[in-house]
Amino acid sequence: MPGREHEIPLRLIQNQPAMAPVLLESLGFDVPHHTEAVNTSSVLTNCDPKELNSDGAVLLRDGARPVLAVVVERQNGHDHEKRLTWPAYLSLLRLRLECPTVLVVLCPTDALARWCSTPIRTGHPGFDLAPLTIGASDMPLIVDGEQARALPELAVLSARAHGDTDTRTLEAVLEALDATANKNRAFYYDYVLAGLNEAARKELEGMMAVETYQWQSDFARKYVGIGEEKGREEGREEGRVTEAVRNVVMILQTRGFSLSDATRERIESCADLDTLEKWVPLAVTADRPEDLFD
Repeated sequence: MPGREHEIPLRLIQNQPAMAPVLLESLGFDVPHHTEAVNTSSVLTNCDPKELNSDGAVLLRDGARPVLAVVVERQNGHDHEKRLTWPAYLSLLRLRLECPTVLVVLCPTDALARWCSTPIRTGHPGFDLAPLTIGASDMPLIVDGEQARALPELAVLSARAHGDTDTRTLEAVLEALDATANKNRAFYYDYVLAGLNEAARKELEGMMAVETYQWQSDFARKYVGIGEEKGREEGREEGRVTEAVRNVVMILQTRGFSLSDATRERIESCADLDTLEKWVPLAVTADRPEDLFD
């Protein structure tokens, strides 16, 4: 099953199809004039027995006229069999929509992007496919707040790709989160945070502190509030665990038991409150400390 690394970049494009032409332009591709970008079906099956489904597909239209279809693939590793399906994707989508069709492959690293860009030989003269690929360094750099607000999903991919080395992208992604739908904000933030190194992660978390920047958003305040409440709850939980451990040990010692190092360690290392709360009454009646674990 595809994991988060595969699915999230694709969801960003599904949430914002206008990213497809922007990504193409970043590669120097001459995108035709169009008035809208919409998701189109990524099911490319044309006949039995093999079903072909691309990761995503975007259609650019000029009015009602299709002008360009973009097949979007996310590649996380060297998959030779997957590459063999890409020429079929373009042919079948072009057949269905009757417009020019291109392939864009999103890759987490530049090395994988180079591998994916290797031409796919079909055997027919002049009919080889050289995929358009975007690695980490090819991802557009979004540092301007207005640009981030215009295409929040692109700012998310930019911060994920460049946040370790350019903190301006982290500032931009917070602006982007303000401009996106409520249902996506925490999800996008968590995706960026998970892809950063420790230093950049601390930098972003610091930016989320309400007192750090006067331009901080309602989202930042809400998110920090969630974090503070979560921290308080975790603190309360930790306090209850500590108290339960102390009660188990105290009861056993009051009853005259001498705890072995192994038994004491097992009790004190237990972090599950439900288990500890079961041990407390058992400590009152057990014939020996080890009976707690039976």
